[in-house]
Amino acid sequence: MRMQVSVLLATPLLLLLLATSCAAHPAKPKACDLLSPQTATALLGVAVGEPTDMNGVVCTYLSTQGNATIVLGIADAPGADGANAIRSLQAVSSQQPGTTTKSIQGLGEQSFLVTRTSNKNAIMLVYHQKMLTLAVQKPMTPELENAMVQTLQQVLAKL
Repeated sequence: MRMQVSVLLATPLLLLLLATSCAAHPAKPKACDLLSPQTATALLGVAVGEPTDMNGVVCTYLSTQGNATIVLGIADAPGADGANAIRSLQAVSSQQPGTTTKSIQGLGEQSFLVTRTSNKNAIMLVYHQKMLTLAVQKPMTPELENAMVQTLQQVLAKL
């Protein structure tokens, strides 16, 4: 009898423990859940097709004309890894021909913009032990830079 009572009590406790564990670690949002087709279209200025989801960590939109892309990537960056990676990426990027970089204040914990003469521009940032990259294939303008920053602020609000 004692064994039956123990089993009866243990089952609900185990279910409660599992539910608490799942609630404490909610599912990670996928990159394509963080960047809508409407936002991608607004950034590119032309319609985009359906996104390509790469394991939830990279989301790619291709313009319907096939000549431009938008990519959002998200990866874990535990501890100081993200900040170190951002500093290294900025240093390496700034040495490439036709590339300029600049830090962006107030976006994530650390971020920078890469502008390339090839029109493959990106913002990379670290936020809450995540490293995010938003890349847009389009000539850089102040309006595009502002739109990219606003998009990333919306993405960060969902994390």
